Amino acid sequence: MRRFLPLFFPLLIVTACSSTASLEQADPAERAKHVEIVAQIPLDAAPIKLVWQKNLDQRKPLSPPGFSLPASVLGKSGELIVAGSEDRYLRFYSASGAELNRIGLAAPSESGVLKLANGVIVVGDIAGNLYGIDLLQQVIKWQYKLSSALISKPQLVKNGFIIQTSNNQIYRFSDKGKKIWSFSALLGGLAMHLSPAPVIYHGRVYAAFSNGDVVALKAADGGFLWKRQTILINDAAVLSELKSPVAAPTVIPAAASGRDEDMLAVPLFQGQLLFLSLLDGSTLKARELSMKASPLLLGGKLLIADTHGAVSALDAASGETLWKKQLSNGELTGPVLAQGLLWFADDHGRVYRMDQEGHVAGLIELSGRIDRTPVVVGGGVIVRNDLGFLYMLR
Repeated sequence: MRRFLPLFFPLLIVTACSSTASLEQADPAERAKHVEIVAQIPLDAAPIKLVWQKNLDQRKPLSPPGFSLPASVLGKSGELIVAGSEDRYLRFYSASGAELNRIGLAAPSESGVLKLANGVIVVGDIAGNLYGIDLLQQVIKWQYKLSSALISKPQLVKNGFIIQTSNNQIYRFSDKGKKIWSFSALLGGLAMHLSPAPVIYHGRVYAAFSNGDVVALKAADGGFLWKRQTILINDAAVLSELKSPVAAPTVIPAAASGRDEDMLAVPLFQGQLLFLSLLDGSTLKARELSMKASPLLLGGKLLIADTHGAVSALDAASGETLWKKQLSNGELTGPVLAQGLLWFADDHGRVYRMDQEGHVAGLIELSGRIDRTPVVVGGGVIVRNDLGFLYMLR
């Protein structure tokens, strides 16, 4: 028989930088649901191990928070960890945490990193500069000026990549940094410092914008296919009223959806999880869920983490809840799948590990807050907090 150790966490403290403003406004009974947390971890579960940590940019007190998304890329000598920072450097680490090199950029980098087939990695900065960096020589090979910051991760397509900028524009580039096409959506109002990435599926691009629009485009030429408005009112004046997509949608193929068509699961922060038809964007179903991370499709299950600290498994066909685990008293990001286990992080700096049936299998408490989903690397995951620290966990 497995024994369990109850862990009781302290009450949630909402800071000025927390995006859970709505929780602070909730009535006491509702708030109690999210702060009286009991996570049962088997005593025989292997603990999460901190393999190494790096202070990316030696930031001073009261420096702006950093939300860059680290990446794992394969270099000539093996796996490299690439991470942007607030001191305008893009750093390269070995899998063991040794800093190998750094490249100066024009502004801090908050975006993800993508490696192209020609050995160039693509990264953006908050000033709207897009860079193609030769991975072998680790020098900037080309540069392009965008109309706004790139915060999300570039997405790979044949002979190039597609990006989504913070001002609701989509670009397709060749692998040599030449713009092929662009698409502009209407600007939204108040927004978070997180931005969805586009999804490419069967020659189409699906993108959710901060104004609530979800669009489908032709990947080849950017041709418009359909648009769906997911938010009736998107002119929030304060963060507690904000409803917006801040994470990439997830495609649910017909084989997993139980329907005769593919679906798109679109998560909305302080809103709903919408299931749209990929044919015309019509709403097939919806769940009242607030999310700031992308759902993960595993077989016929859709694994989700919400901003009230709960993890749920939904039936991909019906959208109904199969199981639910209250994991945290903070906003969760994740999940990602590493070595058969699900990994999550929250805005209190905690990282969790769970099996695919919802049993908690590990916890580690780190400093700062974590607002981006953990990144899978060889042998574990990488997380980055708002204080500029990079952690390798196993």
